[in-house]
Amino acid sequence: MPETNVVSLPAASAAAKLLPQLEHLFVALSESEYHAATIFAFDPDAHLSAGQLAADDHEPRARPLAGDAMSLRGWIILARACCEAKDQHDDRARLEIFLAERATPVETILKPEIGARVRLRRRPRVGGDRYAGRDGVIVKTHFAGFYVKLDMTPRERSQKTELVETDYLEVLTHPATA
Repeated sequence: MPETNVVSLPAASAAAKLLPQLEHLFVALSESEYHAATIFAFDPDAHLSAGQLAADDHEPRARPLAGDAMSLRGWIILARACCEAKDQHDDRARLEIFLAERATPVETILKPEIGARVRLRRRPRVGGDRYAGRDGVIVKTHFAGFYVKLDMTPRERSQKTELVETDYLEVLTHPATA
């Protein structure tokens, strides 16, 4: 009888507890993983080969995605694509490891709101994004995002307010409650 090379994690591990709570989690993804996840969210028949995104480990995991954004099948395929191709785990164990490394509860993710301190992520702009990495405070809402009053640099002589799409805001702190 041939041996099987599939290794399964014990069900009592902490990672096994994350799978039933998937819809209440945010999963941190890199930019290329996030693009693959958006494809899985709209096309349930899409496929990636095992280990295809494993080489992208150097990318920062700065894109949180809600656990209920795609089906369980989509998460399994994404976890398989992000793990090494030589990985000896079955799909469920691979997904549990993937979630243990990247998942955070919904309550810990800060949402943008007026008065919140934020940092601008790099946005795709012709000629580059001159405000990437700058900090500021949200002062007003807009249907396309939020207006952010940027902190002044030592060389600036006027206060700048920039309209920023919600996906390109990293919330640093909640607004002070007074």
